[in-house]
Amino acid sequence: MAQRRGRTVSNRPLRVAGAILSTLALLLQVGCYETLPLQQGSPPTTVSVQLVLNDAGRAAVSSKLGSAVDKVEGMLTAQNADSYTLAVSEVFQLGGSSTKWNGESVTVSKDWTVGYQIHRFSKSKTIILASAIVAAAIVFFVTTGLIGSGSPDDSGTIKSTGQTH
Repeated sequence: MAQRRGRTVSNRPLRVAGAILSTLALLLQVGCYETLPLQQGSPPTTVSVQLVLNDAGRAAVSSKLGSAVDKVEGMLTAQNADSYTLAVSEVFQLGGSSTKWNGESVTVSKDWTVGYQIHRFSKSKTIILASAIVAAAIVFFVTTGLIGSGSPDDSGTIKSTGQTH
């Protein structure tokens, strides 16, 4: 019986591309923002804040914001001795899901919160993310052969050192 000769194609570029895409997906989840630890007192009015609700707060806002609300994020538009008023940008549920809002005004009693967190832009995380994306792109192009790696011979003709498929 005659042996069939064929060429083999390496799966290495696909594995590398998969690893790169997985890493990028993880990095994008981390993103360019950070949330500071829980704080007490009056939140600042110049940054986005997340009001962290207690059990009484979850029950009280369920008709406006939905059930099992953990945090309400937005810009503080007003506050007095008893309550905060937010232009809501996102509502976070206890299970980890969230819902985007378009700046609707919601008033939350201070008695319904355990504190607040600040969600802000992180320059260092952004630099790390951008560097990782550039490094991943370079590795991808080099390992998949999209960047040439030939060298000229004595006559000046470029000979490929890679494999053809």
